Amino acid sequence: MKHLDQAEHWFNRYGASAVFFGRVLPVIRTFISLPAGIAKMNLSKFTIYTILGCIPWNIFLTWLGFTLGSNWSVVEKYTRPISYTILALLVVFIIWLAYKIWNKRARKESKKDM
Repeated sequence: MKHLDQAEHWFNRYGASAVFFGRVLPVIRTFISLPAGIAKMNLSKFTIYTILGCIPWNIFLTWLGFTLGSNWSVVEKYTRPISYTILALLVVFIIWLAYKIWNKRARKESKKDM
């Protein structure tokens, strides 16, 4: 549980920035709510930073859509592999973190049985 405590402490300290910048980054924006909830981030603070983080992202997407118009499919061809790479890295990180937590709990249980 030490790692979870450290993660919670980190999120309590940097959570507002993490939520704000997380809302601006593709793929991460989808998952930033999970660590915020685990760390029991204040809902009002979370909502404010979510809104503030979504504003630049949505302005950018609106501008991009207006600028690209019907040529969007050309850009998507190049951005899709980047999105899949980020998603794959995120999945690998979550699996690694789950393994570490499970392994630590298993070691604690084996020590209790002794």
